[in-house]
Order: sequence, then C-alpha cells, then structure tokens
Amino acid sequence: MNYYTDAVRYTQVRVLEVAASESASSSSSLTSSTSHSHGDVLVRSQVVGFKKIKFFTNETIGDGKLDLPENEMHTTSYWITLERPLLESLPFSISERQSGMFGLLYALESVATLLLMCDRRDLGTAIGENPPSLRESVALSEAKGLNPASLNLPRETEFFEPNLYLFDAYPGGIGFSEPLFRAHDVLMQKTRELISSCECEQGCPSCVGPAEGLLPRAKEAALAILHGLCA
Repeated sequence: MNYYTDAVRYTQVRVLEVAASESASSSSSLTSSTSHSHGDVLVRSQVVGFKKIKFFTNETIGDGKLDLPENEMHTTSYWITLERPLLESLPFSISERQSGMFGLLYALESVATLLLMCDRRDLGTAIGENPPSLRESVALSEAKGLNPASLNLPRETEFFEPNLYLFDAYPGGIGFSEPLFRAHDVLMQKTRELISSCECEQGCPSCVGPAEGLLPRAKEAALAILHGLCA
C-alpha cells in the first residue's frame, strides 16, 4: 500500500477564558490590526470524511464520507486574530484570502512543532470567525490540504475577523500554548522565512501545504498576511 488516510473534520472552538492577550499595530495604521492570545478553549470536532494521500508526494488519490459522533475536549490554545484593517488591505479575493489563511496555518503548525520540539499530532489547528459577543469560531476543517473553495460554504465563513488557532491536542492541555504565545514574534519571523525561502511556485508540503488543496495565489496571500503580522 503506497498511501495513508487522513481525516476530514469540522471543528468548533469556543474561547472559555483568555489568560493573556497582546495587540499590535501595523506601521501603516494607528489602529490595532492583529492580536495574539492564549487561554482555555472548548473544542468540538466531528470527522465527516477521509482522504487517501500518496506517500512522499502528498497527492490526494481518493476520498470518502464518514458519519462519526462528535467529540468534545477542554484544552488550552494559542491563537492569532486577524482584524478587519489588515484583511481589507490585502489585494486578494475572499476565496484567495481564505486559502492563504489555510496555507499560513499549515506553515505555522510546522514551525511551532520545531520550536516546541513536539510531534505534529500534539497540536490541533482550526480557523474561524471571531464574533465579538459569542467568541465562538466555527472552523472549516482540520484536514491538511483541503481546498476551502470546494466546500460551498455560507457567507458567515468569509472570515470577517478570523482567529487562527493552534491548540493542545489533549484534554486539559499539555503546556504548549503559553510558550507559543511568548514566542509569537519568533514564530512569525520563522514562518515567514520558511514560506519565502521555499522554491515552489504555488505551495508544497514544505511550506503552505500541497498546491492541489489551495488556490493558485494561496502562497502569495499567506506571505502578504505575514507581512502585516511582522510589520
């Protein structure tokens, strides 16, 4: 067998308590354009399908649907909030921004595992909107390489102000979120270096993920978001 399977899951992340938060303004704006935080979260996830992925190339060679029970976990998370001024300044369509965020989160997870010296499976990822009142984010999918444009999502998932979550993939957390919060600047810089130094044109498993799961300008969009985060 020359392939392995990966789950396609939908995830909800609810922020229960913010332990610490910091905001940053870009050089072109006096208003806050990003913030990063860490704290307690409630993660609800459900596996709704699977993909067959070829070894070495990460090509998707098949998929299928599943209907498994929902899982709930109280854990800790580090997250980045991309606020409206930053997103509106990007010269990309909504779909390209979404795809760029998925590529960025893929790269952030890669760098975070190196900084923490942990296994990639020790971290969970999710992207979701950051409503000011409910503070609940409905993520598109945790599956690597899934194209958001293919999901036929409703307007609410256009990520008015998205949160990018890296959460401890174990109940109660295992102490990764606060170190990531403290290493925020290093994480941003190293992720930017990872993506910009990669020689691929539209994405690959070494940077923003396999190109087949992203829109053509996803890598460019991910770098533009990082430019705003590092400004």
